[in-house]
Amino acid sequence: MGRVTAEERVLGRFGGASSGVWCDDASTGMAARLARLGFDWVCLDMQHGRYSRTEIIDVARSFPPELADLVVRVPSCDFSAIGAALDAGARAVIVPQIESAMQAQQAVTATFYPPIGDRSWGQFGRIWGGPTLTAEEANASITCAVMIESAAALLAVEEIAAVEGVGQLFVGPYDLSLSLGTTVPALLDDDSDGGPLARIVQAAAAYGRTVGGFAGTPEVAERFRERGITCVAVATDLWITVEGARIALASSRLEAQR
Repeated sequence: MGRVTAEERVLGRFGGASSGVWCDDASTGMAARLARLGFDWVCLDMQHGRYSRTEIIDVARSFPPELADLVVRVPSCDFSAIGAALDAGARAVIVPQIESAMQAQQAVTATFYPPIGDRSWGQFGRIWGGPTLTAEEANASITCAVMIESAAALLAVEEIAAVEGVGQLFVGPYDLSLSLGTTVPALLDDDSDGGPLARIVQAAAAYGRTVGGFAGTPEVAERFRERGITCVAVATDLWITVEGARIALASSRLEAQR
């Protein structure tokens, strides 16, 4: 009773086939600007990026939710961290290091208000006059994405996908390849039906979940899409900075030689 089914859940830009940007170091203004450049979602990385709770709130104040989804990769499966990211205005949380159905259930419990979960009421948007959601609206529109990034998670992926409230299986290819004793290129090259990525995609499809993943570059993103992983971080803020500098300098030097 009171649970939102997969058919009833409203998928945001992050929930479906989409192109996102992953931020490790972008400033408040830059995160908002990236949202205005056409990315479907902008993810702030609290696990391996520089973002604190205060900085997540600062980004949310100027973020244009009508143009892109604000997504936060929380540092761990922690009740307060998940709640704080959502209270700031995140449309989705990506929860790392999920290796069992029990851990996936803990992520779901922290993500949703009763009767689905135990999320505490206290959205920050009211502080600066920003948008807030009713409990029913939040439960119908927020995505709980759990990361599949270890051999243990892969072994339990069907049980993880079966947890009611999990909206997406999110592939962390670097940790997954390390855990499996392989490489990211080898992981992407494996097109067998029983390969790691195929197994994740199949488990998601069996329970009506979407599949996302961190690519980091457009080239790797294309390989992900070939494997059926459609909600992809196609670039990082650092990659955009480096590539922008490279193109500008190459163009400048070409002009100087004329």
